[in-house]
Amino acid sequence: MAGSRFTALVASLAIAGCADVGPSWTDPTPQARIEAIHRDVGEPGGRHDLPRLVESLAADDAAVRMAAQHALLRITGSDLGYRFDDGPEARAAALARWQAWLQAYGSMR
Repeated sequence: MAGSRFTALVASLAIAGCADVGPSWTDPTPQARIEAIHRDVGEPGGRHDLPRLVESLAADDAAVRMAAQHALLRITGSDLGYRFDDGPEARAAALARWQAWLQAYGSMR
């Protein structure tokens, strides 16, 4: 009986350890992507994933776009005219500005 309890405990710890990997940029749920953005921005002195933040400006979910917009503003001090709640055409134009910025300056951070 004690052996089976030990085996069950080890199995549950292994499953819990594998399942709890934290928020992911690629998770299909907006909340997980927002948590990944907050984690990335909140790491003091850490390298920010600028390409993923810029990519997140094109997300279908407005909350993901808003989190990415605020993160980029916090990191760079600029918004390049991007507004998460603008229409698709205005967002696409601002996204192109961010992509150009990333090409020019993204590797310097």
